[in-house]
Amino acid sequence: MRIRRHKQAGFSVVELLIVLVVFAVLAFVAYGVHDRLATKTTTSTSPAATVTTQSPNATNVSPAPTVSTTSDLDAALSVLNQNDPSAVNTTDSSQLSSQANTF
Repeated sequence: MRIRRHKQAGFSVVELLIVLVVFAVLAFVAYGVHDRLATKTTTSTSPAATVTTQSPNATNVSPAPTVSTTSDLDAALSVLNQNDPSAVNTTDSSQLSSQANTF
């Protein structure tokens, strides 16, 4: 009696499930680490200290001062107005107004 051997082509379902489980565990761990670092960064920095991207054509722009009181918000608004006196920057003004309301 001859024993027939079938050539195996590809992966078995069990092998694919093992790979998917390993990938899911790695993704779960990575998400947990990312979430923990994002929460740590959010709680350790104030909203005023958040870095924002400036437009590529902004030159000689002075940075806004650190915001800890209402008078700091007024100073930041004046700096923003000095940087762009020809156009009203409603995004920055509305952000400063909302921060002033929280004080």
